[in-house]
Amino acid sequence: MRQWQAIVVVSCMLLAAPLSISASEATAIWSDGRTSALTDEQLVGNTTAAPGAPYPEEAQKTKTTGSGVYELRIDAAGKITSVAIVKSSGSAVLDKAATTTFRKWRFKPNVFRSVRIPVSWSVNRVQ
Repeated sequence: MRQWQAIVVVSCMLLAAPLSISASEATAIWSDGRTSALTDEQLVGNTTAAPGAPYPEEAQKTKTTGSGVYELRIDAAGKITSVAIVKSSGSAVLDKAATTTFRKWRFKPNVFRSVRIPVSWSVNRVQ
C-alpha cells in the first residue's frame, strides 16, 4: 500500500491528473557520494512521507500542462532543505505546486544527499 501512496506521487483526481512521476527515471546522490538512477520502488521505498500535490485550480481552468525536473536537497535526518527547479514545467503555477509539495517530503535518514525527480502535469478527462 505504501508503494502506491508515493508512486502515485499525487493521486489522480476524477477530472484531472495531478503531478506524477514522469517516464524518465529519478536520479540520486546517495549519502556515500555515489550517483545512480532510481526506480520508482527505490524512491518510494526510501520515503517516510511523500504527500501528493493537487492539480492547481488555476491550471485546471486553463488546461495547463508541462513537464519539469526538480532537485530535492536532503539533510542527514531525511528532511528537505531546499527544492530547486532544474527544468521548469513552463508554468510558474505548476512549478510552485511541485516545489511546495516536495518541501513536505521526508526520506529515511542518511540515505540521500539529493534526488532529482522528473514530473509531468497533464489534464486527463474521465469519460
